[in-house]
Amino acid sequence: MPYGRLVRFCRAVLRLFTARYRVVHPERLVAPAVYLCRHADIYGVVLNLVWLPVPVRTWGLHVFGDRRACNEHLRDITFGARYGWPRWKATVLAWLASYGLSALYRSARAIPVYRGSAQVLKTFRESTTALKQGERLLIFPDRDYASTDDEVSELYEGFLSIDRFYHRATGSHIPFVPLYINRADRTITVCEPVTFADDRERKAQTAELIRLLQARLSGHGC
Repeated sequence: MPYGRLVRFCRAVLRLFTARYRVVHPERLVAPAVYLCRHADIYGVVLNLVWLPVPVRTWGLHVFGDRRACNEHLRDITFGARYGWPRWKATVLAWLASYGLSALYRSARAIPVYRGSAQVLKTFRESTTALKQGERLLIFPDRDYASTDDEVSELYEGFLSIDRFYHRATGSHIPFVPLYINRADRTITVCEPVTFADDRERKAQTAELIRLLQARLSGHGC
């Protein structure tokens, strides 16, 4: 299903006025699948939504879907704790930004992520439903979301549980597809999909997949 009108409008404007990125190996943009990329601060989110030729359902913190909760998060966490802005400045900018960000979140049909809560089951159920409908998910699993270093550091592992839910519902394993962004070359490389296997112990596979995905997201082996 395509994006909402607001995201489509913003994509069109940004594609006109920002540097063009070329997608390498677009034939690997299979569906359904879970696409993985690094945050690289805000660049990973923006570049994928603007330049990927196919729509994706992005995982995003649930607070960004509600304007008031978005306002509080931006004021207290993003602008306050992270950027260290004065309270008055963080309050004004968060109030303004929350209107646009929450609207974009809904227009992008983002899947809410509930960290540290039993409601995280909603995230996996909605993700499984989307995948069963042939959609593509986009997840940013790097823990240090502000890092723009060449090498990706530690990754969260919890997102891999999507495969359990999908396998239980369909009997098949879902492909995980790393995306590597090279800002110098202005490319987004679609790496080879990787999947779990039925004939191997899952814990060992999880550790192996995390190492492989970490390397791919750092640009090694795509």
